Amino acid sequence: MERFGKILIVKLGSIGDVVNTLPLVNALREGFPEAEIGWLIEPKSFPIVEGQEAVDRFIIHRRGGGAAAARGALGEIRSFEPDLVIDLQRILRSSFFTFFSGCPRRLGFDRRRSKELSWLFTNRKIPAGDPKRHMVSQYLEFAEFLGLPTPGVSFRIPVGESDRAAARKLLPEGYLQRGFIALNVGAAKSANRWPVSRWAELANLILSRRREAVVLTGGGEDRARGRSIADLTDNRDRLFDCTGKTSLKELGGVFSLARAAVSGDSGPMHIASALGVLTVGIFGPADPSRTGPFRHLELAVRAAASCAPCGRRTCRRPRCLEEIAAETVLERIFPAGDA
Repeated sequence: MERFGKILIVKLGSIGDVVNTLPLVNALREGFPEAEIGWLIEPKSFPIVEGQEAVDRFIIHRRGGGAAAARGALGEIRSFEPDLVIDLQRILRSSFFTFFSGCPRRLGFDRRRSKELSWLFTNRKIPAGDPKRHMVSQYLEFAEFLGLPTPGVSFRIPVGESDRAAARKLLPEGYLQRGFIALNVGAAKSANRWPVSRWAELANLILSRRREAVVLTGGGEDRARGRSIADLTDNRDRLFDCTGKTSLKELGGVFSLARAAVSGDSGPMHIASALGVLTVGIFGPADPSRTGPFRHLELAVRAAASCAPCGRRTCRRPRCLEEIAAETVLERIFPAGDA
């Protein structure tokens, strides 16, 4: 088995993609305990992995900073002097940093699973594999290629006691004793957003049939959705809207205190599942077997719309989501006989 002094992971992408990269990062740390591990990442995703013990150095690429930001990130990569670069992003943007890193060993996906001709910029490739496998499993193929023992799946997401303390301070008094269900009501891609009316139906079902409270979560861009859902909810005394009120790690703190979390296909869904919180994923255009909540794939909900999964980012009439009933989601959270 080859040994490496410095390994650079290139994974710039979304919050969910970054969370799903953690099992590979942890496997590399265990397999190469003496190696220095770096990670090229973007600001939007960095907060959820900041403090990750398996990573020695994060290099931040600010995509909106243009050529100057790209040169700065590349300069940091070259000063890091990796002797193995692993391109998990597999697009031209990641290929730029991979190819010009100065590293002689540049490892990437096989040609079939690469995008935007990125396979041309790596000189080592993992064997061809199934592009429909879950992304966590696909990323772990890199550990297998490097000769590491078959790794277990360990996220070790760095959400700590300070994040849970911030969540406790934010939540209304009595919510922890009563228990609550976190409903993450947003998603970066509009096609992944379950309709506001369905979220309100689900909240009303929980509040009318269960003793638990409901906490609405989401980013600052989800505040309007949170207000609309709250306005459509009957029992406002047991519903708390904290959309836009948490950092990513504080959101993880909220999830870690919840009885369960429900979310569309989004970064927060992956955070909740990685933390081991019972997570129900609501899926429309994406395939949950590939990008679902890894620890809770059996709880994913999707309609039988003939057009799904289509992989689209936007849709004028997302039947695949509209046809998912709130009652169906409720049954995933509380199976029959769960009092």
